[in-house]
Amino acid sequence: MSSNILSIAALLVASSIVLAQGVPAPAVEAAPVAAVPETAPIPAEVPAATVVALPKVAPIVVATESVPAQKPAEPAVSVAGTKISLYGFLQLNAVYEDGANGGLNWSNYAPLNAQDGEGRLLINVNQTRLGLNLAGQPKESGAEVSGKFESDFVANQNRNNNGVNGFRIRHAYGQLKFNDIGLSVLFGQTQDIIAPLVAPSLNQGALQGQGSLGTRRPMIRLAEFVGPIEAAVAVTDNRETATPVLPAFQGSLKTKVPASWAGEKQNVEFTLSGHYASRETAAETEAEKDAKDASGWEAPPISWSGVASLSLPVISIVNLSGEFFLGQNLSNYNVGSIGQNANSKDGEGLKSLGGWGAANVKLPANFALAGGYGFESIDKKREPSTANGPARIKNAVIFANLKYFVDESVFIGFEYANLATDYVVDNSGDNHKTDDGKLNRFELVFNYSFK
Repeated sequence: MSSNILSIAALLVASSIVLAQGVPAPAVEAAPVAAVPETAPIPAEVPAATVVALPKVAPIVVATESVPAQKPAEPAVSVAGTKISLYGFLQLNAVYEDGANGGLNWSNYAPLNAQDGEGRLLINVNQTRLGLNLAGQPKESGAEVSGKFESDFVANQNRNNNGVNGFRIRHAYGQLKFNDIGLSVLFGQTQDIIAPLVAPSLNQGALQGQGSLGTRRPMIRLAEFVGPIEAAVAVTDNRETATPVLPAFQGSLKTKVPASWAGEKQNVEFTLSGHYASRETAAETEAEKDAKDASGWEAPPISWSGVASLSLPVISIVNLSGEFFLGQNLSNYNVGSIGQNANSKDGEGLKSLGGWGAANVKLPANFALAGGYGFESIDKKREPSTANGPARIKNAVIFANLKYFVDESVFIGFEYANLATDYVVDNSGDNHKTDDGKLNRFELVFNYSFK
């Protein structure tokens, strides 16, 4: 009798321990359209079972196979029926560059003869990011409503102490998703449709002027899913002039194919995208309107691009990615045209080609390795005039970085990058004299994310 009582008591104790442990809450689904963070922590493995040992009682095995591995739910509040969850990260960047860079937090290109200057060490926290994911009440039918607001303190490369004057809006949009017909409509600021991939570099410039064109801007975007294909078009803010006559236009076709050879949830992604933007300025006076109507008036050369993007899982721990573009007058697309907002010396558009390629490898013991190459080259027949000084004609970077994930929320990274920029210093007449600038960049990053 007493042994039965002891057995029952032991079972009650074991049950209370199991109940006290609880079951993880399901993860909250994030907004369906968002820029992919530049860095993502490697999730820890979920143990197959937890063993609870009790004195004088056989161990009780608490199975967890039925609970899928997932991230913890984001802290959320509900306001007027909208679920709001907070996310972001704190980040410190310590950068040493071994030559002149104009006193900036990072360099998109090497100044002419940068190697002649002394090195400098700069430390900032401007990359720190804060964001809100918004989700409307679930509905059995009709539009699914969501939104996002995201900001950081990297409005420019200047050394804005403590982020002063550096606050910027990265994302601010609302979205309607009609799942029954595969249509989504987005209003606000988010990632460009063109050049959607992000190179795995730790550099705050993210290959600006070195092969990557995608950035963010206000837009009205429509996207339609048909099987594995997404077709999207957008009317966007045209930043080619202060008073543009027309908006800019972007479009893309994207397809995803399961990469079963590389494990679950791996996809090959291929995208073709491009943009068109007039550089015509709206007339301010009657005389300016008459001048446009006069015979012989020509609109300024347009801005345009065509981009091919590919993300290819090779095996479960190796991914290759890259983009290639051809375009004209790209200074408002992630510092394309190597940051030069001008026409060629013959008055035509500044034409260039560029791109980047990279490999990302997950290593044992919570390490990750990445490296790649990016470049942009101006067409020699479309070079800027040197009448106002040397002009950049080619820009390239080679980078490699190693990250160690302390846990799911914290990583420490180190990157080395070599920047090389070619200049034409005299292209008057038949002349074509060139020079260059070179920088070696060493960067230490500490990142603590929360969500």
